[in-house]
Amino acid sequence: MSVYKHEKSPYYHFDFQIKGQRFFGSTSLTVKSQARVYEAEMRRRAIEGSLRHKREQMTLNQAAGRYFEEKSKNTRSRQNDDYQLANLIKGLCASTFLSDITENQISAYAARRRNQVGPASVNREIELLRRVFRRAQTVWRVDIGEMPAWKELLFVEPEGRKRELSRNEEVRLMAREELPEDLGYLAQFCILTGMRKMNAIQLTWSQVHWDEGEIKIRVKSRKPGGEEHTIPISSAVRGLLAAQYGKHPIFVFSYICRRSRGGRRKGERYPFSASGWRGDWKRSLEAAQVEDFKFHDTRHTAGTRTARVGGLHAAKELLGHKDIASTMRYTHVTRDDVREAMERAESRNNPEPAPIENANPLKGRK
Repeated sequence: MSVYKHEKSPYYHFDFQIKGQRFFGSTSLTVKSQARVYEAEMRRRAIEGSLRHKREQMTLNQAAGRYFEEKSKNTRSRQNDDYQLANLIKGLCASTFLSDITENQISAYAARRRNQVGPASVNREIELLRRVFRRAQTVWRVDIGEMPAWKELLFVEPEGRKRELSRNEEVRLMAREELPEDLGYLAQFCILTGMRKMNAIQLTWSQVHWDEGEIKIRVKSRKPGGEEHTIPISSAVRGLLAAQYGKHPIFVFSYICRRSRGGRRKGERYPFSASGWRGDWKRSLEAAQVEDFKFHDTRHTAGTRTARVGGLHAAKELLGHKDIASTMRYTHVTRDDVREAMERAESRNNPEPAPIENANPLKGRK
């Protein structure tokens, strides 16, 4: 067989047999005359015995499907992997051989995706492609060509936002007259539970299970209808919920309308809208001198406080994350946290030190 092109691959391929042994693969050339010269060289080397038997070829579509079945299907990340693999197949062409996928093609794909999503999302897709290539090379033993320089293909990710509401800031904020009482209850609830803003605003009494001590909500996911997430009702949360009971027949959090507008009447109670309360929230933060604090930072605050006393896994369950890496972006460690942890470790692992007359070794030195 002479050189040929495989479906949508831009390169010519060769496929021949010498003494019953098959040799095939990509020439990595797009000019037919050059590909024929390459094939002739491969034949010469095969006859001399210096050309090793070529590995089997596998398309990206085949590799992605097999990886999903073997590695992703029975894991918690299956939906995310399925979504990312579909993006890769669409962006790099399903019928392309792994050996034909070049760094230039992957880089171009990453640049296109960067116009659609953030750098972290693009990097996760590139890292998944790397895992597919690694498995194809080491487990399936198929031809992947030259392994791409994966680190060079990744984008620099901006440092995640780290903003926790301090205890003093919380006291000042909740004490301000500018913060309406009903909005204060909503904010305090999110600080305690880490619940996302829209889930809290849309929380109904049917989702509050008093006897079980749980709040059950559905959070967005690629699964139709979302996934169920359960938040335990602590003593503080129970008291806060009890303060809302009877105010609105359906929604847990509601507010009293201060002036008639549209279909709403002054003095009547209504559920919170997505953004109608932002003016009050902004004025309250300014009055309390709480700077650079967004409402979503209540979720960071809840995650950090929980991790500080219960560890990352407790925070992971509270926030409803599928993997600990996501939780780490929502929890922040301060120098005081590190110092306290060091002191706890020292007190557990070391015997009580003997009294020192001068606790400061530098004191008294000239």
